[in-house]
Amino acid sequence: MLKGKDGVAYFGTPKARLGAVQNWNIDEQSDTVSGWGMGDEYENTFTTIKRWSGSCEVYLDFSDASDDISIGDEIPLELYPGGEASGSGYFSGDVIITGLSRGSSKDGIPNLNINFRNQGALVKATAA
Repeated sequence: MLKGKDGVAYFGTPKARLGAVQNWNIDEQSDTVSGWGMGDEYENTFTTIKRWSGSCEVYLDFSDASDDISIGDEIPLELYPGGEASGSGYFSGDVIITGLSRGSSKDGIPNLNINFRNQGALVKATAA
């Protein structure tokens, strides 16, 4: 059973582990086209171009590797949902940073939300 508390996020070259990761997500999508012919009772749908995007939320820390990330950066990332021990699954790919959102509240810890979009395929792999 995976435990989110063991998750890890790496961004950039050289690979830098982000501290105090609170959550991350990846959203895979595809465009579709539909078609049918005379006499068909139902249309058929096909996928075309694929894409993925996501975000990673960390605590705001000006001494962390996350502070070196800027909008427009094209960097690799690796996201481990349940730790990086040998045999653990993870996701990797190249992304462009599309947004940085910082926030704070009187009863919370300041945070940084890093938004990204693919620059190629999303790879699902297993840690060696």
